[in-house]
Amino acid sequence: MSELADQFHFLSPLLARHCGDWQRLPFACRALPWPDLAPVLDALSEDELDTLEENPADALALLAPWRSDVVAVHDWHPGELKRAADYATPRWSSGIPGRKWAQIRDFAANIYGNHPILEWCAGKGHLGRLLALQQQQAVTSLEWNADLCRQGENLAERLQIDHRFHCADALTPEAARLFAPAQLAVALHACGELHLRFLRHGAAAGTQALALSPCCYHLIPGEYYTPLSAAGRQADLRLSRHDLRLPLQQQVTGGERVRRLRHTELTWRLAFDELQRALTGKDAYLPLPTFPKQLLNGDFAGFAHWACERKGLPMPAQLNGSHWLALADARRLLIKRIELVRHLYRYPLELWLLLDRALFLEEQSYRVTLGTFTDMANTPRRFLLQAHKNPPTR
Repeated sequence: MSELADQFHFLSPLLARHCGDWQRLPFACRALPWPDLAPVLDALSEDELDTLEENPADALALLAPWRSDVVAVHDWHPGELKRAADYATPRWSSGIPGRKWAQIRDFAANIYGNHPILEWCAGKGHLGRLLALQQQQAVTSLEWNADLCRQGENLAERLQIDHRFHCADALTPEAARLFAPAQLAVALHACGELHLRFLRHGAAAGTQALALSPCCYHLIPGEYYTPLSAAGRQADLRLSRHDLRLPLQQQVTGGERVRRLRHTELTWRLAFDELQRALTGKDAYLPLPTFPKQLLNGDFAGFAHWACERKGLPMPAQLNGSHWLALADARRLLIKRIELVRHLYRYPLELWLLLDRALFLEEQSYRVTLGTFTDMANTPRRFLLQAHKNPPTR
């Protein structure tokens, strides 16, 4: 059994044992669900809760006496992989945000081989273009957006590199035919089902090398996740799309403006929840989908109108926004206290999902490594799975 499998078999029962901590809908809670944690959580002010959210190490230290086994998992650190020698921006990379360019450069620093390259879900093909220049290999970039393909093709022609685009939906059978045995396939931040297809197609084709940084685990077609690996399917975990969002709640600190917007969004969501309970006469949480963030630039009445329309509820002729916002203020601290505990499990759950993918590849006779390819300041989605059919040669 590999070291990755050992870690997976430790994590599976731990997550199942503590599912009452993290498999919750915080907005559905009207009181703290953990009597043992109530004294420490109730003593925290909102400022203290916000500070702990931005300093996860302090949150771990605070809760360690009650969840020592979970906190210990945070000491498991996959190896740190290579970083780019520099982050100089060539002329063709102008317009790529600094953090994104750092991710691309760091990802590319870990890619090597003597095979043509397939770039999965490529956008304009920035990663593929860099690999074509660095490795002098032919690159095929799959992207469904025709406009992005045209822009990428124009850049490739200007640079006179062997970089072609295949304009197609990655979820169609046509995309699977792009995989070949003598090939190196890469996917930087492919979301949900897109990166699951990447792994399945690559394994089915016997592709020589795969390199994947997963993102957005919750973007799957069904309500519940079907593990890739045999070990994952045997585990006593049933993960909903809501559960799969948990690892994504860790973000790079975005400054005061981002904190203010998060505060407003939480308050308005809670205020609408109080409003909808009154309108429906049901004391039950009614979830709202993701919404355009420009809504937060208006007032609560505008947000409530959008939410009522989205949920098919009658908008009150006279909306006493202050009343609903006051009720939200009372609940906001409760939500933050619950989230403080749930967020202990962001890393263990993401690690479980990564290991499920790694074990699937091992089951397909790949040699697999897992590590972090870029710094946390660039993105929290910084894990890189690399799989080789044979020991790689440099």
